Amino acid sequence: MNNLKLSLPKPKTQLSITLLSLLLMLPGLNSCTNGDNNPNPTPVIPETEIDLPEQRFLEFPGWLGFGTKVQQNGASQFRFSPTSGEAQIAMFSEQWSLVDPGTPLVAIAPGIREEVTLRRWQKEPYGCDNRTTPMATFNASQTFPEGAVWVLPPSQGDAATALPLETLPIDRIPEGVLRKNPPDPKQILAWEAGETIIVLEQTTEKTAMLTVADNAGTALYTNPVEILSQPGAYEEAIDFSKRIQPGISAPIGAFQFQNNAVPLLVFWRPSLEGDSFEALVPRGDRLELVDVGSVYYCAF
Repeated sequence: MNNLKLSLPKPKTQLSITLLSLLLMLPGLNSCTNGDNNPNPTPVIPETEIDLPEQRFLEFPGWLGFGTKVQQNGASQFRFSPTSGEAQIAMFSEQWSLVDPGTPLVAIAPGIREEVTLRRWQKEPYGCDNRTTPMATFNASQTFPEGAVWVLPPSQGDAATALPLETLPIDRIPEGVLRKNPPDPKQILAWEAGETIIVLEQTTEKTAMLTVADNAGTALYTNPVEILSQPGAYEEAIDFSKRIQPGISAPIGAFQFQNNAVPLLVFWRPSLEGDSFEALVPRGDRLELVDVGSVYYCAF
């Protein structure tokens, strides 16, 4: 099995950026706020010419990265988190091999927006059995939380805001979203990001329904999910008390882009041997699920 399977295109685009054009494009450059509504302006990046990989979503600039952890076997929020004692952000990507180290970008996570720089692109240790995986790693002045980090081109550093994902109590889920009445708390997981809610509700022993709705209870997206199995090795029912359920998606990031009422949501879907990442992308009056990529971790 290959280490990395990415759906991202490989052509590169040229971005020519001047300080004047950047200021014209971003009139609010020095007035943005972080997720806590505190002044935290996007850094002004000096005049430069940057070669960057093509972006996955033309209407939503940037690339999906992840906050790193320092120790492979230490305490971790997510199994998939890359390990680095020197880089604060990493991307599972083969696209950055021709980008110069030190190239500036802007990275956002809840409460954080700052200039970061490309550290390097190479195969980094990842998974078990001394395996390696191609990664681009980035340096920041502070630690980024594990989970999804959105990395933006410097000319569009104000294009999005990272929203915190918070657990939503069952009694705050709007009427009409849940399928069972009365609901079973053991069969429900729910989160909120801004004015958007995400609900996983178990429907059978091995299936659940993923629902994204607004805070009034209007469903914006529904999709059934099913726990994975391997005959004779792994055949289990859904159990939301477990941190990892192969095949069952969970949100790991929410990014509010300008002129969109619904944030772009990033989901992690663990498998038996690795991890896949998907984005629920707002397009017009609908949400579209887009495969972002997958990474091999260890044989089951």
